[in-house]
Amino acid sequence: MEQEFKWHLPEQNLTALQRYLRIKGDCLSEQTLRMAATYYETPEGLLRKFGIALRIRQENDRSICCLKRTVRKEGALAQREEYETEAKTLAEAFERLPAAGAPAALCTALAAQRYTELARTRFTRRATLLRLHDPLTFAEFTAEFAIDAGALGGNGNMQPFTEIELELKSGDAESFFRFANALAAQFALTPEPESKLARAVRAAGQRGEPHETA
Repeated sequence: MEQEFKWHLPEQNLTALQRYLRIKGDCLSEQTLRMAATYYETPEGLLRKFGIALRIRQENDRSICCLKRTVRKEGALAQREEYETEAKTLAEAFERLPAAGAPAALCTALAAQRYTELARTRFTRRATLLRLHDPLTFAEFTAEFAIDAGALGGNGNMQPFTEIELELKSGDAESFFRFANALAAQFALTPEPESKLARAVRAAGQRGEPHETA
């Protein structure tokens, strides 16, 4: 289950925010990823109808297919089922996703559909994996803090975007939520209520209800 907070990039106090995170947590790893994602939809809009996002994304030299289903969306917090597998095509992905935990019946149903390109994103992610401790319960959790900057859209119309994300990777979820909410209050972080996909679809001029996932 993916659980993450997404906020607008706080350019004025970003340095202070990064310094605070370094003090509060132990840095386990840092990486920079060049990402280029293509999102897909059926001609009938079935993925949108069932709250599903389907994409193939290049992460540096790797090609990853990701299938997401929204479970809960509230302000900056999003909770989603998320399944990933290395694949260069959708057909290859639908064969491999059940081994990654995706429902086999869902993958079979999706494999029978036709797909068209819905939208694209291109961005650079600077990610830091942190180990943190809850000062109230002393529970431990790990979270990834990421800064994303790039462009999104489609149909020849790409718009720039920047945002930050904090995603729970392991450990106590309640401690993670408490930490994220305190972080947002201390640094006056503004929630980004829309997903990259929803913004990319709008920038591409696609019709229909906006996607909530991814």
